[in-house]
Amino acid sequence: MQTDDDLVWRCQYCGVENTVWVDLTVADKQDFIEECRICCRPNRIIITTNLADDENVLIESRITDE
Repeated sequence: MQTDDDLVWRCQYCGVENTVWVDLTVADKQDFIEECRICCRPNRIIITTNLADDENVLIESRITDE
């Protein structure tokens, strides 16, 4: 089982793809703020994992006002 990974997310302000390191041993949901590497605007990153299914990792980015 892989315990970490770099996941790609798209900035909701400028559209640039960014990467973030994720600890996959954390079950359920991770929710944090990450700045875009280009425009430096904050994006809310939500990562949902299912430890029973290694293939089930979902990442989404949102505007921080949501």
